[in-house]
Amino acid sequence: MNNNDVLNQFLPKDESSDDKLSIEIPADSSPMTSERMPSGFDPMGEIQLRGQAYRGLAGGRVPWWILISGWVIFGAIAAVVLHAAITASSLSIWILLIIMAIPLLILWRGTSAKLSKRNQRDLDP
Repeated sequence: MNNNDVLNQFLPKDESSDDKLSIEIPADSSPMTSERMPSGFDPMGEIQLRGQAYRGLAGGRVPWWILISGWVIFGAIAAVVLHAAITASSLSIWILLIIMAIPLLILWRGTSAKLSKRNQRDLDP
């Protein structure tokens, strides 16, 4: 048997179908990022989980009820500490107030991100 005959047996018989042959190459798909969920039972895993939660809050990727309840809870605690700092003459209470401002700043960033035009534009059809 001829070498050409062996190769031709895998090709279509119709000569006019040569222009119909095509090769489809799929686009490169980005690999899925599979981040392992940290365990909250060890200290480093707890820190990572808190960081993820605060990033979600600061990015505005949480529902409104979580954002409002965060303002109520953290805002109430900060108001109590602010009242104690104003009435007390101790410097240590002001340091506590500065530490209490961190969750309020995170909530402020989350609220501003939630109300921004960029997020509202994504919601419009």
